[in-house]
Amino acid sequence: MYTWGYLKDVTLAKLDLNEEEANVQNLLSRFPFYANEAITQICSTVKPFHTFYEIDVTEEMLNTPIVISDDRFIAFDDDVCIITYTDDCGDVHIEEAHDDYFVYRGYNALQFFKTGKYSVPVSYRWVTFRKDMDDNEILNVPIDILDCIPSYIASQCYKIDDEVKSAIFRNEFEMAMARIDNTNYKSTKTIKIGGDW
Repeated sequence: MYTWGYLKDVTLAKLDLNEEEANVQNLLSRFPFYANEAITQICSTVKPFHTFYEIDVTEEMLNTPIVISDDRFIAFDDDVCIITYTDDCGDVHIEEAHDDYFVYRGYNALQFFKTGKYSVPVSYRWVTFRKDMDDNEILNVPIDILDCIPSYIASQCYKIDDEVKSAIFRNEFEMAMARIDNTNYKSTKTIKIGGDW
């Protein structure tokens, strides 16, 4: 597994600087910001972290839009939304939640019409890089994504005074990003059509 320290070392190697030299130029403190830019671009266009936003909707929450405030949120995903609820007889039901159960409001809000526990498919950034990240912090992110990030950081750092090197590393980033494996296994799911067709 890659660590934040490893990504920093690769970036420094691309810049041909050691940590002290990068600190003198005030570059090292910018690495997390540039890394976040890169991971957002990658997750918005190629390979987001597909997961589910879990929410337990109570009576008090009905008809009030619920905003997803997680800073890793990018967009709603196109997987199936599931609701788990208990009926008046005490039986538990798990079923697909259709648009009569909830609707999307804007890019990051939901409005619910029925109580229950919802699993709403979302796309997140894999990680949010922080200035206080420990060098030994393991990044639970696919390696092909992490391999792109140092090139992007280097391109942004060179943008200050060397447009040619900046363009070279930006091109390297774009080529690496184009090679990210974006396999999505949702297409292997069985589709069952309800009703009397």
